[in-house]
Amino acid sequence: MRDPRLHGFYAAAIVLAFSLSLFSTRALATSREQVIYAFSGFPDCGNLPTDSLIADESGNLYGTTLDGGAYKQGCVFRLSPTADGGWSEAILHSFSGPDGAFPGAALVFDKSGNLYGTTVDGGAYGVGAAFELSPSLNGGWTEVVLHSFGGDGDGMAPVCQLAFDENGNLYGTTGSGGAHRGGTVFKLSPSPNGWTETVLYAFCGRIQGPGPAFPVGGVVIDSAGNLYGVTAAGGNKGGFGAAYELVPKNGIYKERTIHSFDGYDGYSPNSTLVVDSSGNLYGTTDAGGSRLDICAYVGCGTVFELTKDRGGKWTETVLYSLGDNGVSALGPVAFDSAGNLYAAARTGGFEGQGSVFRLTPRRDGSWRETALHLFHYYDRHYRTGRDGQAPYAGVIVYEGQLFGTTSSGGIHDEGTVFSIRLAHP
Repeated sequence: MRDPRLHGFYAAAIVLAFSLSLFSTRALATSREQVIYAFSGFPDCGNLPTDSLIADESGNLYGTTLDGGAYKQGCVFRLSPTADGGWSEAILHSFSGPDGAFPGAALVFDKSGNLYGTTVDGGAYGVGAAFELSPSLNGGWTEVVLHSFGGDGDGMAPVCQLAFDENGNLYGTTGSGGAHRGGTVFKLSPSPNGWTETVLYAFCGRIQGPGPAFPVGGVVIDSAGNLYGVTAAGGNKGGFGAAYELVPKNGIYKERTIHSFDGYDGYSPNSTLVVDSSGNLYGTTDAGGSRLDICAYVGCGTVFELTKDRGGKWTETVLYSLGDNGVSALGPVAFDSAGNLYAAARTGGFEGQGSVFRLTPRRDGSWRETALHLFHYYDRHYRTGRDGQAPYAGVIVYEGQLFGTTSSGGIHDEGTVFSIRLAHP
């Protein structure tokens, strides 16, 4: 099956052809990257870890893989720090099909320690599901399917990290399907008899716009209950993607496009937005930006910010156009306590295998980029690429370190979980 996250990512394939021979021209910070776990394929939690991690208060890391597990349909894993400084892996759940297949998004905790996520396939109708994993007293985890998506009715391929509101409702997106076949935004509401799904908005399936089409990532919620997200296609500037707002009024959500990308400021946004304490939104794009000298015609991707003025108008600013130390920016972005921003690049860098980078704000409003790690090409004969290659999601900041995943590379060439110890810029 084709990964629905590739909707609108056609530009990335073009970018890849131009990026494999890139050599970094900017200073590379002394790398502190360490592989803390290397996936080994079936029957391990498999390969293709393509999503961001989450951490609990004890320092355990949780994530998903698109492949592997007992039934080769993906799984949920936990990595726990050990007394000797290492990490141990535990498979919390292997998907088999009816309970979901190919989990394609990061997880989220509720206040009781239960995990929630989505699968791109499987479920009762074979087009995706939302699930809950609950810890039991014997140390195991029990999975419950909260909702099976049906396709044209309520969407398909929910490739998103779910988001909780203050009342315990869950919100997310589907990459396609829905009434107009352009994807949906949905809500899952708990009740004594289970969970009820409501479609809040159905996008039009026109790649060229003028409305947003084919959402990627999940949604973020502000204090007023407004939802914000991005789509890989659509918009009123040629189909380069858009950022949208859904505003509730009397139980009905009205969509407003707050930015349409034009290629020069980004092409095909690809991850959940991040909101700061001032209500500004941050995200990444697969292509676009100013570095046409390296990524001819399409650009190498951007990191962007959206800010709203008192009149409610949103303005987009490109914080950084990729090119020298990576191509195809990956979020969600992460911030540290000093206001530095961290993200990954899927490809490009010294050997074309991607990178992790930091953006540091300057007093004049610009941002300085530093490559924290450039991944290496995998070659088992020459023992290269064991640090991982081709990250497919952003990183998280936890206890002075960055944690992330690569979709391939490592000692088995099945992907890795890595850490990078941070130092002050």
